Amino acid sequence: MTPYKHFKCNQCGSDLDYAIGMHSLKCVSCGQVDPIEASPLDMYLAHDYQKVVNDFSYFDPQVVRHELKCDNCGAHFMLPENIHAEECPYCDLNVVVPVDQNRHLVPDGVLPFEVHQHEAEAAFKKWLNGLWFAPTALKKKAIQAQSIVGSYMPLWAFDAQVDSDYSGERGDNYTTTIRVPTKVNGKTVMQTRTVVKIRWRHRSGRVFNQFDDVVVLGSYTLPVKFQNFLSHWDMLRTQEYNEKYLSGFRSELYQVSLPEGFKNAKKVMDRAIRQTVRRDIGGDHQRIHRVNSVYHAVGFKLLLAPMWVSAFNYKEKTFRYVINGQNGKAHGERPWSYYKIVGAVLLLASIIGLAVIISK
Repeated sequence: MTPYKHFKCNQCGSDLDYAIGMHSLKCVSCGQVDPIEASPLDMYLAHDYQKVVNDFSYFDPQVVRHELKCDNCGAHFMLPENIHAEECPYCDLNVVVPVDQNRHLVPDGVLPFEVHQHEAEAAFKKWLNGLWFAPTALKKKAIQAQSIVGSYMPLWAFDAQVDSDYSGERGDNYTTTIRVPTKVNGKTVMQTRTVVKIRWRHRSGRVFNQFDDVVVLGSYTLPVKFQNFLSHWDMLRTQEYNEKYLSGFRSELYQVSLPEGFKNAKKVMDRAIRQTVRRDIGGDHQRIHRVNSVYHAVGFKLLLAPMWVSAFNYKEKTFRYVINGQNGKAHGERPWSYYKIVGAVLLLASIIGLAVIISK
């Protein structure tokens, strides 16, 4: 059986859950409050990526399923795959399995929940009501397929200094005149028109970028298309990792390896690097032919971030959604009404056609 931790009230012996927004544990029975000795995480400190990679022989995380015996009701049960904090399915006892039993790396910090469940459910309804081009019946017939679950998801946060050599082209607009045949009163005449053209010139150079806390998912539970939404956090609110923040919530072990996480982070960095290259090329237009980047001083942190996770059913399909447990913003998969989209396209085409007719 896997050993675990459980936080009990010293006054009545009941469960202590993390009290959202209070940096404290709170008894579910008597209301007794037990403050957490929390310290803000120093976000300027990071592990040396290259040193850690060199120190470990492998990084592919193994799939883990913990078998536990509940100290409260005596039941034996299995936690879901790669989950290390959850509740006993028989008596709701909160259990937290220490991360270091199954992973090389333990979380450096945790962004505590700041959004309550009822606030998350309200955010979902607001998001649902605001969907453009959604089927009219969606708001009435969308059925919650799963109860909403408060879950800490692992994130990798990377720092890096990057030198990038590039080659490309700079395009500058210039105006010139051309003569074109035009019908005037039924006759073809040559008229002069001013047109804008682009003059392209070769450019090459080097740019520098410094990245702090580029965040990528450390879990496969949610699809990659959620990545951008789940990368926006107020990092200054990160606390040093303390298992007490997990009491009463689900928490995942990281499944994305550290090297794979850095590979994903470099894709995010590359988009920013290319924007820097475009600014360095200058002009009205830019073409990038080659970018060669060298990464220095790469550091990383492993964090746990709060999310309310659930799904809803519509026409026998399941759509997942998440609410950011720090700021309450919602994002998810959604159905589209193709009739509304086609109708909007036809309406736009009619407006453009009418405008052309009026301008003649």
